[in-house]
Amino acid sequence: MDSRGPGCENTCMCELVELGISLVAKHPAVTKVALAGSRSRGTHEELSDWDFAVETSHFGSVARDLPSLVEPLAPLAAQWEPLGHFPVYMIFLRGPTKFEYLFLDHTQEPRPPVTPSPEALAAIDAHFWDWLWWLATKASIGRNDLVQQHLPQLYRHLLEPLGADPAPGTIEAAARVFLVRRGELEQHYGIHVSRALEREVRQGIQRLGYDV
Repeated sequence: MDSRGPGCENTCMCELVELGISLVAKHPAVTKVALAGSRSRGTHEELSDWDFAVETSHFGSVARDLPSLVEPLAPLAAQWEPLGHFPVYMIFLRGPTKFEYLFLDHTQEPRPPVTPSPEALAAIDAHFWDWLWWLATKASIGRNDLVQQHLPQLYRHLLEPLGADPAPGTIEAAARVFLVRRGELEQHYGIHVSRALEREVRQGIQRLGYDV
């Protein structure tokens, strides 16, 4: 696939996209990787995610190897989307830029909220900042309806299990309550979650005009 298609605005980004495709395409059980979503249709916004549809002959082996396959991209965070109806492997890069590998030929049941624990806190942190960035980018193009729809979901799946109350009504409020609760849990567990993803996302959201 030629990565220099719709949605590739500059040479550096084109090269990154090409690398993101080629790293996964080299797996012996991957039969196809293609640009998908709004960028493939030319209907994307500047901050839209980069979606890649992945076809496989053996999903399990690809899923197992994906973390090592994408290591050369130096992701700040990587995780499986827990709420989708099909498997999506998301990686966050500096920028912030998000790549999503979509396995459309498979299905999954949305997973329930994660109970906070020392082992789970880093994954909760990654999911929160990913979700907050998505909300901010949608708000930046006038999709406040999506913000109002998803803030209660973010509360139920991430903030409420952390002990937050009440549900935040804005992106800024969600960030504030998360930072407080995460800090309290870090102190309680005696651990420290990396701030690399947080710094990148907060800087990006601040460029969009939010005080986070």
